[in-house]
Amino acid sequence: MNTMETESTMKWKSPSHGFTLIEVIFFIVVVGVSMAGITPLYMTVLSNLHTLNDGMQAEYLGWESVEKLKAAYANGSGFAKLTEVNFPSESGINLGGTVLFDRTIEIEGMIPGKTPDPCTGQAYNGELFKCLTVTVKVNGSGEVLFIERMVNSDLQN
Repeated sequence: MNTMETESTMKWKSPSHGFTLIEVIFFIVVVGVSMAGITPLYMTVLSNLHTLNDGMQAEYLGWESVEKLKAAYANGSGFAKLTEVNFPSESGINLGGTVLFDRTIEIEGMIPGKTPDPCTGQAYNGELFKCLTVTVKVNGSGEVLFIERMVNSDLQN
């Protein structure tokens, strides 16, 4: 009789592995609340992606011009090749993004003893130099996305 009782009591024991329905429902609620908190952040990132992309493209255009100006200066000709004829402004540049860009390169000469200097607005009595300004804007608008101003010492680095 002892063996019979042992077998019948073993039959009625519930298994000790798996999840209960309450545990599963609790898990679903916790995950749902977590996702509800994260979703607005994710949507903000997605909506601002195009702005970030436009800014990166403007930076690329700007630094490309800066490097070309530095290369022309370092080529041995100094300021001789740094003219607006050799580096014309461009309009409607399309890099495949959501906006078009305008790139302007202003090259202003400075004569010793003449004030104010075009870069700093201060009196300058040194050697002849040029102030170079690279600006990238959104096409047809005044929104500046990139600007870099350089003088002699900047071109040599």
